[in-house]
Amino acid sequence: MTDTGLPATALALARVFSAGGRLIVSAEGRPDHARHVAVEFVHPAITGARSLPSIAVAPEDIHHVVRPHDALLVLESAEWPFERPVPENAQLLIVGRQQTEPELVRWYHVLWELVQIGLEHPGLTGGAASLGGDSTNFLYPFLDATEDDEPALLASMAESAVSKQAESNELATQTLAANAAAIEAVVAQIRSCLSSGRSIFVIGNGGSACDAGRLARLLQGSGAQTRSLADDPAILTALANDLGVDKIFSRQVEASARPGDVLVIFSTSGASRNLLSVLDLSLASELIIVACAGYGGGPLVAHHQVDHKLVVDSPSVHRVQEAQGFLIDEICTQLAPSAVHA
Repeated sequence: MTDTGLPATALALARVFSAGGRLIVSAEGRPDHARHVAVEFVHPAITGARSLPSIAVAPEDIHHVVRPHDALLVLESAEWPFERPVPENAQLLIVGRQQTEPELVRWYHVLWELVQIGLEHPGLTGGAASLGGDSTNFLYPFLDATEDDEPALLASMAESAVSKQAESNELATQTLAANAAAIEAVVAQIRSCLSSGRSIFVIGNGGSACDAGRLARLLQGSGAQTRSLADDPAILTALANDLGVDKIFSRQVEASARPGDVLVIFSTSGASRNLLSVLDLSLASELIIVACAGYGGGPLVAHHQVDHKLVVDSPSVHRVQEAQGFLIDEICTQLAPSAVHA
């Protein structure tokens, strides 16, 4: 029997959006996940997909933000169960306790994909089909924008979700195997850096900023001196406004990093100018630089200043980020707490 739980959730969320509601996301102790969901919906990685209102909020701010008819998505964990009262009239979904962090990323990526498809079926969502841009039919080509058979739609979406999960698992396995030696080298480098009192800095844009935040959070949990340079909106907006977006990371690296520190760069395309500009700093030659990128690595991984290369061989933004999540997990698994404190 096909599991239609996730497709049914996606269809319900599509109806919330069609009725003018928003998606409010919260993740106790794991704000990087909440931010990742929000950026997926507000700034879709797939060109032509519809931008949808989504806000990441701290758990204590839920009641200040959620309005009647919004959807509230809570990404909890075994360590951080959701035990707060729920605002009236809001649709509530709680997930994450039984999922690993890479599995959770894959879950909300597929959720986004299915919501976009749901919005292409105004007969089932109550809204109008999206106008302009590229159709999302290339994601699920068996769907018809005039579909009005909900059980059939849900079953087809469920089958495709299973296919996406299998594709993600296959890429993750391939990526871990292909990068095994590089992972060991990165772990050894981080361990050496921390044992000598140095710091780890991480950077990335959009969903990759969330990957950076996740690595920083996990390393901080083991006592490492780690900071994501994508986390402070005041610094980011000041630098973007006064110096340009290309300088938002290079200026911070110049200000904070010291020779011998490790800089980990996340990118899906491997081509972001504000990441590449960091590698052009004179200080870059004195840092240990790790580049983690999709699309075969792109110019980021090919840059001569990069010391360690973690490559995901896929052109799919979502699948790349999911594989990068497995790389993060593997690095942190190998970096046992005793090793971090060595």
